[in-house]
Amino acid sequence: MRGLVRVKPASLKLRSKGMIMKGIIKTYLPEKRYGFIKGDDGKDYFFHASEFRDKEHAEQLCEEGFVHFDQQATPKGYKAKNCSLLNPSDILTYIKPDEFMTTRSRHVSGWEVLEQSSWIVHGSSRDSPDAAKKETMDGAVRIGANALINFEYYKTTGSEPGTGNGTYNYTIHNFRGRAVTIAKRNSKGKHLESDFLGLNEKGEQLKARLIEDTKKSKNKRNVIWLIVSLLTFISLSTVFFNSVFYIIFFVFIGFVFGRSTDYDSWLERA
Repeated sequence: MRGLVRVKPASLKLRSKGMIMKGIIKTYLPEKRYGFIKGDDGKDYFFHASEFRDKEHAEQLCEEGFVHFDQQATPKGYKAKNCSLLNPSDILTYIKPDEFMTTRSRHVSGWEVLEQSSWIVHGSSRDSPDAAKKETMDGAVRIGANALINFEYYKTTGSEPGTGNGTYNYTIHNFRGRAVTIAKRNSKGKHLESDFLGLNEKGEQLKARLIEDTKKSKNKRNVIWLIVSLLTFISLSTVFFNSVFYIIFFVFIGFVFGRSTDYDSWLERA
C-alpha cells in the first residue's frame, strides 16, 4: 500500500507566515505612537510605530495614510506587523482641530505640536472663570496659535473705592498657558507644515504694537493730569465764589479721563 501524505490546510500555512494586507491608518496617536489600520478586508488592526521597518516611515505616520502589513491574530484582536507606508513622501499635508484646544500638560492628546512658542498668554475677568478662559484663548489666536499647553487657573484680588469710606475688594479670575500650534498628518489634509509656523515672529510684532499703545495711553494720562493741575492752580490763584467747585470738578475730570490702559502685559515672554 502506498503511504498516506498529510497536507496542512492552507489557512494554517497562511497564519504561520502571515498574509500581506493593504489598508488605511484610521486613527493614530503621535505621543503614544500607536493606532489602528482599517484593512482591505474590513477588519481593524492594531499597530505600533515600532512595527515599521523603515524608521523614516515611522516618523511620517499619519491618519489616512496607506500602508501594507502582515496580518496577525492575537487573543486581544488583530495586529499589524512588518508595516510599510505606501508613497510616504506624498504625505506632506496636515489637518487642524475644529476648535481651540487647551491642556494642563505639555501634549495635546491625539495631536502633534508643530511649534511651541516662547510666549505665555494671560487672560483675566472679574465676571467668571469662563470669561477669563475665553479672553486667554482669544489672545493666543491673535498670534496664530490654535492651542495652549501648561494651561492653568489662578486668582488675584482687585480693589476699588466702596460706597462708604472703605475699599471694596473683589476676585479676579485668571488663566495662563503657552501658545502652540497643533496639527495631525493626514493624506487628505489641506494644510502644509509652514501654515502652522511663525508664532514667535507674530508674537514679537504684536508685543511691539501693544507696548506702543501702552506708551501712548500713559502719555495721554500725563497730559490730562498736567492740564488738571494747571487749571486747579489757576482756580486757587483766582479769588471768586465758586473756586472750590471748579477745583473739585477738575479733579473729577482727571480721575475719569486721566487713566492709562495696560495693553501689553497679557502677552509675556516665557
